[in-house]
Amino acid sequence: MATAAAAIAARARREVENLFFDNDAFSPDRAVAFEPRMHIQQRYLDQLMAEGVVLEAAPGRYWLELNTYRQMRRDRFVWTMRILAIAVVVVIVVTAVSYFR
Repeated sequence: MATAAAAIAARARREVENLFFDNDAFSPDRAVAFEPRMHIQQRYLDQLMAEGVVLEAAPGRYWLELNTYRQMRRDRFVWTMRILAIAVVVVIVVTAVSYFR
């Protein structure tokens, strides 16, 4: 069940992001209309707007601030790598403790 929810969320994120990339909507004059098909798309759009990644040029017309988007992606990648590194260290420590008992 959780895997299906994650897949739906990932698809919704891709669809929202692709809307901007497919239309080169990276400035207010290139803003695109967006009508979410699913509630999760609206939530993701709201999240991007709260982070300053997506801006509203006019009511219902949005554009993606590309530099902010790239920074957000970098930040998420860094956090993912940190969590992965911590997980690897924990596995090594647990393995070492188990081995030397």
